[in-house]
Amino acid sequence: MEPSSVEADAEQQSSASERGPNELASDEPGTRQSAPRYAIPARKLAAVEIPAVVQDVDRAVRAFGRVANLNHVLDPDNHSIPLFMNPDSPFCKPLMSHNAKSHNVVLKVTVPKRTGRKRKRGSEGPWQGDVDVVDLADPPSSSEQVSSQARLDDPKLLKRKLQENVGNYEVEIAGIIEHSHRFRGLADFYWDMSSRSDFARRYIDQVLPGDVEKMKEFKFKPGVDQGPNVDVIPPPVFTHMSMPFNYFYSQNPYVRTTEDGNAFNAYAAQQIGYFIAAEDPTPQGPQVPPDMTDPRTVEVIAELEVAFEERPLWTRRALMNRLGGKLRNWNELKKYLNYVAYQFKGGPWRDGVVPYGLDPRTDPKYRIYQTLMFKLLSKHRGTRHFQSWHSLRANQAGDVDTSQTHLFDGETYHTDGKVWQVCDITDPLLRKLLDNAAVRPTRDSNSGWYHGGMWAKVKAIMKTKLVAIQFKRHLTDRDFALTLRAGDETPVRSGGPSTYVVPLPNLYLTDKEITQLRGRLPSKKAKHKGYSVRFREPARDEDHTEEPSIADEGTAAGNDNDWLQEMGSDNEEGSGSEDGSESENESVAEDYSGFPIQHGMDEDEMTGSDKDD
Repeated sequence: MEPSSVEADAEQQSSASERGPNELASDEPGTRQSAPRYAIPARKLAAVEIPAVVQDVDRAVRAFGRVANLNHVLDPDNHSIPLFMNPDSPFCKPLMSHNAKSHNVVLKVTVPKRTGRKRKRGSEGPWQGDVDVVDLADPPSSSEQVSSQARLDDPKLLKRKLQENVGNYEVEIAGIIEHSHRFRGLADFYWDMSSRSDFARRYIDQVLPGDVEKMKEFKFKPGVDQGPNVDVIPPPVFTHMSMPFNYFYSQNPYVRTTEDGNAFNAYAAQQIGYFIAAEDPTPQGPQVPPDMTDPRTVEVIAELEVAFEERPLWTRRALMNRLGGKLRNWNELKKYLNYVAYQFKGGPWRDGVVPYGLDPRTDPKYRIYQTLMFKLLSKHRGTRHFQSWHSLRANQAGDVDTSQTHLFDGETYHTDGKVWQVCDITDPLLRKLLDNAAVRPTRDSNSGWYHGGMWAKVKAIMKTKLVAIQFKRHLTDRDFALTLRAGDETPVRSGGPSTYVVPLPNLYLTDKEITQLRGRLPSKKAKHKGYSVRFREPARDEDHTEEPSIADEGTAAGNDNDWLQEMGSDNEEGSGSEDGSESENESVAEDYSGFPIQHGMDEDEMTGSDKDD
């Protein structure tokens, strides 16, 4: 019932005094009918919204603190009152309330007591029987207990009483609630120490009661507390979060559910092509067919099919150069390439683009399309120079031929990619080695159809030439005389890891150039006198330690060969991309075609000065 305060006129007051303070004030004859009006006494009440089910009234009263009465609850100026969820434990932190203004009316509804007499429902016959019914809500006659206390009434029984006594129950206004204590905060974590800690138990028994004589008996036990159950007192507060956090829980708008109950991302990028490992089966077609109603799709796919008829395997950079101005940019190539070709993510043809249904692992004739990957650093990394718009416009307007960037001639290279195919290497020395190389009887998972020694020499020479071009060092075929003497066959893997030595010329790099190449300052540790990497053999790779090789003893290459570790060559599975987007600060540990390579040469084999730079 909504609260109301009505002051009657003099006649109504006189009639009300005759009827009683809480008696219904009937309307005068001839006046307009209105809602019943009740006189509200001046009694002021307070309400407490306990966040629990009260089953023991005495325990609920003790939960408001160690006071004999509840006067602090009735005080309207008291902003908050404590509520101890476990009033029997002194270690329980209270939950504090919020004193909120309110204007509610407390009603007392009295219904007749049930006698137990029965009659047929809906009939007007006489009542039969006179049986006393024990009503839990009815207190003994000598008690002043009010009904409906401590949840003693059955709600169904109360409802039936009201239904059976329509117009025969009394309503009395007990008073007005002007403030309510509400508990909206979170209770702190509670750790009961009384049953787990000897110190806490003695503190409760001897200190908390406030008896001086018992306080004198309280003493600290000397010594060190030994485990396993160390007596550690918990902190007074476990959490400072007193209000619940609104997480705004909602369903993921990007996730949809299928009929069988599986979830999928409706907005995820649709996978069209395949990016397979070195030993995965050959895919026969794209995962999603192309939209042949789009003229641009039909045009680009036709150009790609013509390119694959000319040459079965490509790199993305070579294919982009082949198509020339027929494609707008790299993104368009990536979009349509997956409809006609797949790619390897590891092995001898890593990052190679292969048409669907073709497997280069089945025939040695495809060895000329094997790829060599090098982790190159930018020639001008870490420095920014101001350029006017005049110079920028002049550079953009210049005629730059980018159709041959996928070729390596030994004199220059382009940084728009880091993958070269064997057929795209035109350097005379490397070309001669590759053309005269023997074919392996079986394919190797790392060196493909080339022998491991030959494949290692080719990559070592090419990497040396790339660094020499970057730092303007001039090399001739004579400088690689010792390199060419190295064997071509794959080292026999018997027992521990095999070691294969490839001597290389000294480029005499300065510390500044080494720092530029590595992307960091040279290590203060003793410089490694060669380049060595163990071959990957899963069954033994973690169980063996590499033996020192002849390149580690007295090599004069010094820090010149250390830089080879930083440039890197990797045809294993990885996440690097051909366009060179990989981090330039990455430290490279290289694996050469399935067996370790060491670069270096003894001092008596050096040509030129034997001074370490």
